[in-house]
Amino acid sequence: MEITLQYFDGCPNWEVLDQRLAKVLDGRPDVRVVRQRVETAEDAARLRFHGAPTVLIDGVDPFADEHAPVGLACRVFRTPAGLAGSPTLDQLRAVIGGAPMSAATRVESPVGPLPGLPIACALTPSAGKEQVQRWRAFDDEHLFEVERGETRLVVHYARTDDSAQRLRDLVATESECCSFVDWRIDDDHDDLRLVVTGTPDQLAALGVG
Repeated sequence: MEITLQYFDGCPNWEVLDQRLAKVLDGRPDVRVVRQRVETAEDAARLRFHGAPTVLIDGVDPFADEHAPVGLACRVFRTPAGLAGSPTLDQLRAVIGGAPMSAATRVESPVGPLPGLPIACALTPSAGKEQVQRWRAFDDEHLFEVERGETRLVVHYARTDDSAQRLRDLVATESECCSFVDWRIDDDHDDLRLVVTGTPDQLAALGVG
């Protein structure tokens, strides 16, 4: 068996999937893993690449959906716990083992504004890189404490003349591209507090905090 992990620079979720594949494939010397970087929109069209990360098992995408767009975008998957940036360990075990997913692992495609599996993030690769750079610059200037919980992340920032507006701008972008978690600014304290809530997998997919 050959597994191909497709990704592009600028979307961090493929590293989460890479780590989960390593756990699932521990003790499976019969499986070969190939990492394939997709660099251009032309490459994405030629490969029918539905976003990062994509996992192919002997050339077949087990999470494919006919409605998913082709292109350089971050891919979001439906899991039993909600939307996340990677399939769960159990979902990967099921598709790699060739067995049908259990009721606890299988997720039906819903009816509504987000049909099918997966869903693509709204940010382009260049916009995604720019957003990461904006976050890093903001953190370097204003971050002073992070509170981590299983389903809640609270990030404390110093309040300055421009930090509140910059944080609002950053959160506005995140709310559009990563709406599978809840983004909220708590403005009722001496400091600024960014509160992000979601499932453990969803928070891990963000790579924040």
